[in-house]
Amino acid sequence: MVDEEVVQRPSLSEIRKQYEEELHFQDDRAAAEYAYALAVRLREIGLTDEARRFAAECLQLAERLPSKTLDDVVSTRQSVGGVPLPDHFHDGVVRARLADLLSEA
Repeated sequence: MVDEEVVQRPSLSEIRKQYEEELHFQDDRAAAEYAYALAVRLREIGLTDEARRFAAECLQLAERLPSKTLDDVVSTRQSVGGVPLPDHFHDGVVRARLADLLSEA
């Protein structure tokens, strides 16, 4: 019999706090990743309006990130806030993955 380790996802308030800290320290990549995690998690629980806000903030941050080379866009973390990150994190991927949240105002 194999014991499975239960991985607890951080709370939404913990992710929001980390997002705010990254914004404060002007780490656009980390802030974009946390905004992405918030958008996904909020969408999962049906808080669509709030998810849309974080999706828009994620896209705005992602548009400011360098994206000229593969090294610029390769994700350095597998997940943030309990949400798997795309292998390549840039504005095009954000638009595709969060399209349902970005399509309506």
